[in-house]
Amino acid sequence: MEQYSLRGIDYIEMYVFNAFQAANFYRSVFGFNIVAYAGPETGMKDQISYFLQQGSIRLLISSTTNQNSPLLKHVINHDESIKDIAITANNVSQLYEIATKAGAISILEPTEINDGKVRMIKATIATFGNTVHSFIERKNPSSHELPFYTPLNYSPNQNPAGLESLDHIAVAIETGGLETWQKFYEDVLEFNVFSAEDIYTNESGMKSVVLNDPTGVIKFVLVEGVSNKKKSQIENYVSYHGCSGVQHLAFSSKDIIQTANLLKNQGIKFLEIPKTYYDNIPLSLKKILQDRLEVMQHLNILVDQEKHGYLMQMFTRPLQNRPTFFIEVIQRENSTGFGSNNIKALYKAVEKDQRRAMIDV
Repeated sequence: MEQYSLRGIDYIEMYVFNAFQAANFYRSVFGFNIVAYAGPETGMKDQISYFLQQGSIRLLISSTTNQNSPLLKHVINHDESIKDIAITANNVSQLYEIATKAGAISILEPTEINDGKVRMIKATIATFGNTVHSFIERKNPSSHELPFYTPLNYSPNQNPAGLESLDHIAVAIETGGLETWQKFYEDVLEFNVFSAEDIYTNESGMKSVVLNDPTGVIKFVLVEGVSNKKKSQIENYVSYHGCSGVQHLAFSSKDIIQTANLLKNQGIKFLEIPKTYYDNIPLSLKKILQDRLEVMQHLNILVDQEKHGYLMQMFTRPLQNRPTFFIEVIQRENSTGFGSNNIKALYKAVEKDQRRAMIDV
């Protein structure tokens, strides 16, 4: 029997109030293509879902037609948010057996799903908060079609945002739970620690650990808030969301400046970075960026230098009613890190800017 292996993120499923509206938001604003639809008329009971794609990123946007559905309960309790981080794997039955023996809670035993055209094996386990991991084994590995989804003949999106792949997933963990969930991924899915870091300011802080699967393709950033004078942004997320959950998705771009301009023109607002942050960028990095730095400051793009390269990042403001889920766009230039110096510099720059404001008052 072939040993199981993880192959990457198959899709990310988000539960929303209105799948049609949400799917068209991600199409018109973030440049995704809506490629398929599932609903009661295709054999999916009580649920409406749209399958979106841009580059290798695949999203499912789902809502329900049943007022008693657990899907609706999820959205009421947690707002529109990510429910399922589905992982492509081979030998799902073996993976499920190993995961549950290691302590994972079963949601769905390995089940064949077949609509006569597309056939796959699916199993699901619980993870942090109310989020789940579905394991997907495709009988046609070259296809990403899903059973009971019918293709939509939409014209290709003429305004793609240049998003290419899912770089990483950031998860806000309830206070005291970081070590538990780190151990879960190490024991259940054999993830490895890529890096770990604690960051503190005079008011708050956070603990973080970056985990990846044995192939290095799947990356999770687990963050836990630490209070001091004020609650941390992580604790605020957990409070508004109601439990641990996906705080943001990071999408890669080959040209973050172009992506930022496209998103800005579509009305997306970004986290505002204080001028002091750009004043403190190392001279060596300023020489690399040259005239791009002024544009990056205007677009609130962060930059972090590593030994052999650098990365650029920007963060949208929360996209939902509650101040919870948002999107990161990242461009890597010979970079494998996660903006460690960015985070430190940003915390310090914000504190410095606040102190100046207090002196001025």
